[in-house]
Amino acid sequence: MDKNLPIEERVKDLLPLMTMEEKILQLASFYPNGVERLGIPNLQPGECLHGVAAEEATSFPQAIALGSTWDTDLIEKVATVIAREARALGIHHCYTPMLGVTRDCRWGRTEESYGEDAYLVSKIGEAFINGLQGKGDDRFSKDRIIATAKHYVADAEPLSGNNGAAVEISDRALHEVHLPPFKVAVEQAKVGSIMPAHHSLNGVPCHANNYILKDVLRKDYGFDGVIVSDNGDIRMLHTTMKVAKDLNDAAVMALEAGVDSELAWMCPMGENRGYGTLFAEACKKGDIDMALVDQAVANVLTAKFRIGLFDEEGSTAVQEDFLDMQGVFNSDEHIHYADTKRSFGIKRDNYKEILYSEAHNKVALEAAHKSIILLKNDANLLPLDPSKLNRIAVLGPNANTKILGGYSTSKPRYFVTILDGIKEYVGDDTEIVHAEGCTPTDFIEQDIDKAVDLAKASDVVILAVGGNELTCKENEDVDTLDLVGDQQQLIEAVYETGTPVVLILLHGRPNSIGWAADNIPAILEGWYLGQECGHAIASTIFGDLNPGGKLPITVPRNVGQVPAFYNKLPFGRQQKYYKSSPEPLYPFGYGLSYTTFAMSEPKLSAKTMKQSETLTVSVNVTNTGKMTGEEVVQLYLHDDLCSVTRPSKELKGFKRVKVEPGKSIQVTFEINEEMLSFRNQGKWMVEPGQFTVMVGNSSTHYKETSFILEA
Repeated sequence: MDKNLPIEERVKDLLPLMTMEEKILQLASFYPNGVERLGIPNLQPGECLHGVAAEEATSFPQAIALGSTWDTDLIEKVATVIAREARALGIHHCYTPMLGVTRDCRWGRTEESYGEDAYLVSKIGEAFINGLQGKGDDRFSKDRIIATAKHYVADAEPLSGNNGAAVEISDRALHEVHLPPFKVAVEQAKVGSIMPAHHSLNGVPCHANNYILKDVLRKDYGFDGVIVSDNGDIRMLHTTMKVAKDLNDAAVMALEAGVDSELAWMCPMGENRGYGTLFAEACKKGDIDMALVDQAVANVLTAKFRIGLFDEEGSTAVQEDFLDMQGVFNSDEHIHYADTKRSFGIKRDNYKEILYSEAHNKVALEAAHKSIILLKNDANLLPLDPSKLNRIAVLGPNANTKILGGYSTSKPRYFVTILDGIKEYVGDDTEIVHAEGCTPTDFIEQDIDKAVDLAKASDVVILAVGGNELTCKENEDVDTLDLVGDQQQLIEAVYETGTPVVLILLHGRPNSIGWAADNIPAILEGWYLGQECGHAIASTIFGDLNPGGKLPITVPRNVGQVPAFYNKLPFGRQQKYYKSSPEPLYPFGYGLSYTTFAMSEPKLSAKTMKQSETLTVSVNVTNTGKMTGEEVVQLYLHDDLCSVTRPSKELKGFKRVKVEPGKSIQVTFEINEEMLSFRNQGKWMVEPGQFTVMVGNSSTHYKETSFILEA
């Protein structure tokens, strides 16, 4: 085949040479799909949510923690490392990023998201995709992979917080809240793959939804990549959703909607696959429109060409033993081969050199540092001075435990616990004592007693609580946000000793920590910080690092406030709860620092703006404290008078800046027409009038100005 021909022509030339089985094999994901006879390479997928889910791969902070950095340059750097390690391990296509706008933190997949705001999720997601795939001439080069934007669409606002629950939302909410991250992923980052969601959307399963997959994704956004099903979801059209009469009917529905590739983990081609043996037989009988099949095959082949697999030496070697296409779908040898080779392709000879890169470890440490959020610091308890501490008690179920979050490597090269990080930091100069106190799910009274005794005899307590991979994950939703097990009793018992307490939260979703917020003097939010957890925490509590992360999601007082997202529509009556505050415990965008910042009044480049124009708003950020720190400057907009109700404010820009003591830096944002638009009666529109501009360091702390949009 002529390598100089355009990809479209190479695909067109290849299709007539393929047998029916060879074509159907292209539609199988997580299944050897190369054809040695024709030199068609295997496209090997994998999981790369916050690092490749493979032994020895670098483990970065979980997605919710990456969202807390509000640092798109860092996110792109993280994803670049992930892509390099994936290719070293023989992986070409990763099922990430997850672009759900999480409006219900009861949902177990909250940890996989970048937060509750469409703009924040869009920008973090765009940066992650750019890191995985590359940009410009570097796009899909030898150290890049195909990214998958998922789960399309609106999976992060499930009924009762239940994963996969039916979603019924308006056209406005769909297009203003849940679709924007995917629009940016397609139009700006040129994402190579999309994965539909498990659920039904307004009565139509996402995997058979022509509106979102064809009309919006393909036609409106111009997506030209591969649509890959989520695990088993083509089959589910028949077995669970009950919209297809049998497996073949389900396959046809998915194919007609534009699903090119089927992920059906651990399913041989003849069992429970939509695009499998039965489907191939139906195609041979003429029961299936072959134009649809050929288009799907062409999309998969195009992806293989784009990522350079056809021109990569040895790309079909993984298939040579068994893929002779002789009875391939029913071969016991082939099934065994698929089971053993499903997860990884051919590793590069130097893969260990790549995975064990010290530069990669440094990126993981930087990401962990920048993910940490300071929620409370009464009387400037933090940072601690270890030279003034004779004994430190490191307590709690998460103080000496390896916790990475969902879709993680089971065996990272190393993991630094909080206990290990603190011991390494202080050395032999300070005594470190440790007790677990309790576990997240079991109560052992004598362990709490031991923790209390150690706390009494120490100068300060570092208390690490939260959750783990058992309490928050896919299909592990909750009906309470309280700390699981007897962690609350542990916190209160340790507090009663009178020893100062620094509370560290490591978990996958916000917890109700109202008592701690009222009583514990210092609180750090860490989510899951990856392999460098202990180093990052130690550097923070002892002041080598000044925390600068911000909340990507609102922390509610209790589960009764859920959904608690910040940008709600106006209420028809006063918002109040009986004997409780309607305000969240900690608002979206919130995060403290060891230093202090002052922000000037926002200045507009003009007080009026025409719809075809742009204007800018600028503020000066001054570090008025004694320590270098980083502040996240946030831009919010509000339409003051509109023909439909609008959110109280909407994030439209942010920038994380580093400022030295006594120094100032100017931050400027551009405001354009698209930022002012809204959805009404199935169309996007902009109305002239006054808009309020809010610039600050959280969704509740800002300074205002306004401008007039002219007709």
